[in-house]
Amino acid sequence: MIYYHVDVFSSEILSGNGLTVIFHEEDMSTQYMQAIAQEFKQFETIFLRQTGENRFRARIFTVEEELDFAGHPILGAMAVIHEKLYAEIQNATVVFELNNKTLQAESVKMEGYFQATMNQGVPEFLGAVVDGELVNTFLHALNLTADNLHPKLPMEVVSTGLPYLIVPLASGLEKAKISTKDFEAQLEKIQAKFVYVFSVDRMEGRTWDNRGLIEDVATGSAAGPTGAYLYKWNICNADEDVLINQGGFVGRPSKIKVFADQSTGHIKVAGDVKIIAKGQLLI
Repeated sequence: MIYYHVDVFSSEILSGNGLTVIFHEEDMSTQYMQAIAQEFKQFETIFLRQTGENRFRARIFTVEEELDFAGHPILGAMAVIHEKLYAEIQNATVVFELNNKTLQAESVKMEGYFQATMNQGVPEFLGAVVDGELVNTFLHALNLTADNLHPKLPMEVVSTGLPYLIVPLASGLEKAKISTKDFEAQLEKIQAKFVYVFSVDRMEGRTWDNRGLIEDVATGSAAGPTGAYLYKWNICNADEDVLINQGGFVGRPSKIKVFADQSTGHIKVAGDVKIIAKGQLLI
């Protein structure tokens, strides 16, 4: 099996969010894919099997579990497919078949890197905003206080593939962390999978695995919901791009672009991709 290592949300090597992209022709068990993802120890690893012209079955794994959707693996995979199969053309488009949805991505070949874009579809606002005592519960779990919250914006669960609890801040982004052992159970009560803590003034976000052990560098699956949230609450105009910063707290500064298709309401997420290694799995 051929694999590539890429950095997503950056045009420079050794920056952005690292990713392993693995091509395979035969079916593999979930357990086998999980073991390979654990071997590479990237925040996420994506497995690709071509099912048709410009069409790929994609499965995404962290070191702990399979995800039905994630952003930076799709963008990274799009760039790798472009390089591997369509290197002679400047623009390429691919359809990805995920566990529970199908989506389209495209890339543009630049000088030494790729610009990739994915369509995350129409955002879902999953019920009422978080209020009352639940606000304090989540603030405590995130090592924050009410003084850190943005005074005019609510916590809200938004999804463009994965449901995130968006926590808008006026201050305190640098001290935010998951500080409780049952955080995943707390998120499940409001139908969220992960949290995205977001400084509105700085346009900068942070997220972690639900044990709070590993901070993600740049999170495309969170950027889509965050962009939709900012449009909904009129922080950004619907016809303007949103540029989200992430990764600075872990020494991997990254930039994620979000924009809305005005004709369909679909949220699109884009970023640069730099391919830095290619190898072969001898298993």
